Amino acid sequence: MKLAVDDFVVLLENNEEIEFNSVGIIKEIYENTKSYRVLFIGKNIELVIRFNYVRYLDLKKTGKGYDYKICNLCYILKKEGDEFEINQTDAKGVKTTRPTCKKCRESINGKPLKATERKRMLQEKPTLIFTCPICNKCSIPGITANIVIDHDHLTGNARTWICDSCNTGLGRFKDSIELLESAINYLKGFTK
Repeated sequence: MKLAVDDFVVLLENNEEIEFNSVGIIKEIYENTKSYRVLFIGKNIELVIRFNYVRYLDLKKTGKGYDYKICNLCYILKKEGDEFEINQTDAKGVKTTRPTCKKCRESINGKPLKATERKRMLQEKPTLIFTCPICNKCSIPGITANIVIDHDHLTGNARTWICDSCNTGLGRFKDSIELLESAINYLKGFTK
């Protein structure tokens, strides 16, 4: 198959800078040297790679329902069942996996909640009415909303109870004040 500019490819062998199965996009073709200039997304670097060291990647044949999936952090094509943790079950009862591979999740997850902190927090768990300190939504724990122990991923210490939606939100922003400020500035840019 003849490849073209903007086709997605995977690297067929380890390189000094890029791992096997790293996903890239062809930026330029050099017929005279039988090579491509490829932007490898995970490392955000461009390398000139010989034709026979990459193969075409049909993105529509990756992810849910296929054997391989692209990690959304390292951008390496990995085995769906082996390299990605189960995240949740969809409405049809089909298990879905996290978008980030197990190896990359280690840096995201950080330190787990300390056992002593979990024990302490469980003694303080709200049971009747709960108001999330972030979104101020009032709920009946376990009935109208799930509540979770939020914790510092650098220390493993508990912060407090929050609703699972806010916990997911903080996780999506990597508990980063800078990212949250960037999101605030983005929204302010669209406010009149």
